[in-house]
Amino acid sequence: MTDHSILGLPDPADLAARAALGSQLSGLGEVVGRLERLRGMVPAAGPGSWRGPAQSAYRASVADIGRGLDEAIAAAHEARRSTERAIHTISARVG
Repeated sequence: MTDHSILGLPDPADLAARAALGSQLSGLGEVVGRLERLRGMVPAAGPGSWRGPAQSAYRASVADIGRGLDEAIAAAHEARRSTERAIHTISARVG
């Protein structure tokens, strides 16, 4: 048993971890916001009057970008959820 637990004080390492996780959560929120703004800038479809292989390649590339951003957004949301769970776990221990 360490001195801090004998005195009923929180472990300094837990406090530091909770602070670091709070910063991480804030940063992830900013990342999610940026990714969602970028996703909103991706065109839904290519020009209607443009036809041919170049138009098909353009549409495929735009779709790939959209899927990549969707995956990045989902991963960032999952990272936020994991960080929130970690904060909750430490907070339950620290009080």
